[in-house]
Formats: sequence, structure tokens, C-alpha cells
Amino acid sequence: MAMTIEVYRINPNTGVRTEVIRKHTVKPVDAPEVGQKYPPCSCPHCVGSAERLRAKVAEANRRSRGEL
Repeated sequence: MAMTIEVYRINPNTGVRTEVIRKHTVKPVDAPEVGQKYPPCSCPHCVGSAERLRAKVAEANRRSRGEL
């Protein structure tokens, strides 16, 4: 089933419809992507943040066990 969109403006006094964006039909994809997530961020701030977090958690665990 396709989706159709059309944008128009209606004059409140006369009721005349004025086209703003012409009617446009979009066909659905055959098969949706398996993962609907955004790709991981590759900025310098985010790259390696998971590894740093794991290291901090491991350090906190060692400290709580008295290993440091």
C-alpha cells in the first residue's frame, strides 16, 4: 500500500483550496531493515567511550573488593 501526501492551503473566506506541495506518492520498501537504529557515532568524543566505561567499572569493582 502506497502513501500519498498533498499539502494545500484553504482560504477561510472563500473555501478555495490552493496547492502548496503537489501530490506525491511514496512506495513502501519491500523488506524493512532488520535494525532500525542509527549507526554508531564516530566523533572523537564517542569513539572508545564504551572501552573507557568498561575500564572505569572494572577499576571500581577492584576498588570495592580491596584489590587496589
